[in-house]
Amino acid sequence: MSSSYHYSDLPEGSVRLVRLLPRDSAAYGDSRIKCCFLPGPLLDSKTAHPFEALSYAWGSEENSKSISVDGCNFLVGANLYSALLHLQDDFIERILWVDALCINQENTAEKGRQVQSMAKIYAKASRVIVWLGEATANAGDEALEYILAVSNRQTTSVDETKKDLIVDLLGRSWFQRAWVRNTGSR
Repeated sequence: MSSSYHYSDLPEGSVRLVRLLPRDSAAYGDSRIKCCFLPGPLLDSKTAHPFEALSYAWGSEENSKSISVDGCNFLVGANLYSALLHLQDDFIERILWVDALCINQENTAEKGRQVQSMAKIYAKASRVIVWLGEATANAGDEALEYILAVSNRQTTSVDETKKDLIVDLLGRSWFQRAWVRNTGSR
């Protein structure tokens, strides 16, 4: 995604984190997502700021949305925009690692280093949030609840009516990414 934001250099072994600021309820009608970058802590540091990592499917660049990063215009995909809207709180900020924001996508060397560090980044996160997309009428929540019930052995019978819901859920773009689909082949 192109933006008017100018990234500072990221020292090797560091990550860029983003503060997702609370909604500005004082600015009536201004629902723009606002973020600020935190200085890049060393990934191996024990004193690095706790953060949550967001895992999502980028989706099409066709319907890009504008957010504010350090006061600059920054274009993100519609799926990331929706995720940030859902993660944004009315009162507290969140510290996140989001690949499309935290990696300078126009710097090939930085992108290569950061992509190689992604397993470590996700492992260091205090929590990984998986964004499957907006809720739909096909009852994704119901499918997830059924899968959880089966995995916790709260039910042992197969509910035939849930199969289509699960197939629809697993057909979402997050599940179609290569590293999600190929995890069983290791």
